[in-house]
Amino acid sequence: MRLHSLASTPLTPCLQPGTPSPAASGVTAHSLRAKNLSLVLRQILSNPGTISRASIANYTGTTRATISRLVDELISAGLVEELAPSSEPSRGRPAIRLQPQSGRYCALGLEVNVSTLKAQLIDLSGEILAFTSCDNPVLGDPATTMAALNTLGQDLLDQYASTPLTFIGSALALPGIISAEMVAKAPNLQWENLPLNELLAPITNLHPRTVTNEADLAAYAIAHPRPGVPGGPASFMFVSGEVGVGAGLVLHHAPFSGANGWAGEIGHVCVDPSGPTCKCGATGCLESFLGRCALARHAGLPETTPPLAVCAEAEAGNETAQAALHQGAIALGRALSAAVNITDIPLVILGGNLADIAPHILETTQEIMSMRILQSAWTHPQIEILEDSANLAVTGAAHRVLQDLVDDPACYIL
Repeated sequence: MRLHSLASTPLTPCLQPGTPSPAASGVTAHSLRAKNLSLVLRQILSNPGTISRASIANYTGTTRATISRLVDELISAGLVEELAPSSEPSRGRPAIRLQPQSGRYCALGLEVNVSTLKAQLIDLSGEILAFTSCDNPVLGDPATTMAALNTLGQDLLDQYASTPLTFIGSALALPGIISAEMVAKAPNLQWENLPLNELLAPITNLHPRTVTNEADLAAYAIAHPRPGVPGGPASFMFVSGEVGVGAGLVLHHAPFSGANGWAGEIGHVCVDPSGPTCKCGATGCLESFLGRCALARHAGLPETTPPLAVCAEAEAGNETAQAALHQGAIALGRALSAAVNITDIPLVILGGNLADIAPHILETTQEIMSMRILQSAWTHPQIEILEDSANLAVTGAAHRVLQDLVDDPACYIL
């Protein structure tokens, strides 16, 4: 496996794909070439196996000679490959179709959560080359956790050590508030004011390029189901419940993360000022009703009880469990109503534990939203359930790194 030189570029914790550099200058021959290479690569990624040089030229309005030269550069770099001409009879010379080269350029998605560590290797075509996970060894000890994560990631890379794969770096998903310099607060991990250079020291050999909130990266994976290709819904909120409750916001396929990258902390929206105390220190947060441990506690069950087991208790007639789900549904409706009223993003996608318990809470949540969302009479809020969302954050992490390659493939062409 080769390691590309860009994998050791400075860390960019909150940089969004496509964000212009503060030092951006006028168009030069080099920057024009880079933009054209990116444009051609995006077209091939969007239409793998069906697009040709001629169709790219027609779409972009660029001469076929120019497009052919750009495609040849991408092929030479191992980013793109040609398919054999179609055997179907046709008039004239058959077009040579293009697709991203699989198994050549790859990125590593990494995730730290309360109970689990994950690592996933994905190539430019979007193929998952390898995945592994393990238990988080200990809470409150970042060094031990990150050392275990490093072992996971390195094991995946070692599987491809003898291949021509080019590793371009990794991205890390965390459940917390992350600034440009530190993990400001990750209450469920018991991390606070943790400098990124200290946090990432055990995984420097995995060449981390960005550290981002897990819900933001999960939402990015929904909006970009394949690297470099916006293919999911254009604007939505992805709200996921695990130990805590978090949200990732997407507006016109781009992450909507706020001035400091901290938007989406829906789990800490106050839904009841006199409610229970949250781990963040405030009272009445959504998370204090619908976090995994909180829901079990309100149901009168051990905090380790899974949400589906709470639902089973409610179905069996346990009135305390029924009340816990009802008050959780009201809390979710209030929080989502506030979020929709502020952002004007009426599509909500539920994942994680919230997707699991949706059949028991959805009706009440939607009733609350219909009453509280100002624009509901004209733009009815929608809630969709995403049942398989467990690995979205680690997938989004890898896709974000690969997006850097798509944005500037010229850096990978010698």
